[in-house]
Amino acid sequence: MRDPFIIDEPTVISFSGGRTSAYLLWRVLQSNNGLPKEAIVCFANTGKEMEETLEFVKDCETYWNVPIHWVEYLPEDPKFKKVTFETASRNGEPFEAMINDKKMLPNNFMRFCTAELKINTIRKYLKSIDLDIPDDCHLVGIRADEARRIAKVGIDMCPLAKDGITSHHIKEFWENNSFDLNLPKVGQNKLS
Repeated sequence: MRDPFIIDEPTVISFSGGRTSAYLLWRVLQSNNGLPKEAIVCFANTGKEMEETLEFVKDCETYWNVPIHWVEYLPEDPKFKKVTFETASRNGEPFEAMINDKKMLPNNFMRFCTAELKINTIRKYLKSIDLDIPDDCHLVGIRADEARRIAKVGIDMCPLAKDGITSHHIKEFWENNSFDLNLPKVGQNKLS
């Protein structure tokens, strides 16, 4: 079986800022002896992330010596702005701008937050730097034990799932790593 973390075509790694997503990035770096020239890593900040999450993204950049492109949603063209750890929104500004732009709150019937704040924002950023990366070359941190999430995006976008990686593997990795996401591993944040 081909290593699902090998990258040999233009690819974007969508980095959520959580442990599973960071593990995906680490595996890509290991399998390719660093970040391949064909790959770009993007983190779309909603402005609602905890400070610890922003610090974790910065730590991944620093400890693993990998460039991560930080972007945020804008309601007007070009529909995104490039930010850094220092300039990233921390008071929900992108989220509030999206609500004002859509003139409605996200709800169980209209779940547009991820599409607008993350997926489309990253797409607009990639287009601005002349990268036209097809959807099946967007990698996301979804594990083999997340069948419902895999079904939503398709297995091709989920190299962790292809490789049989589960929450057990992620937990073990971070327990033995030199840094970690400094959020308690409780409730919905058991792994992130």
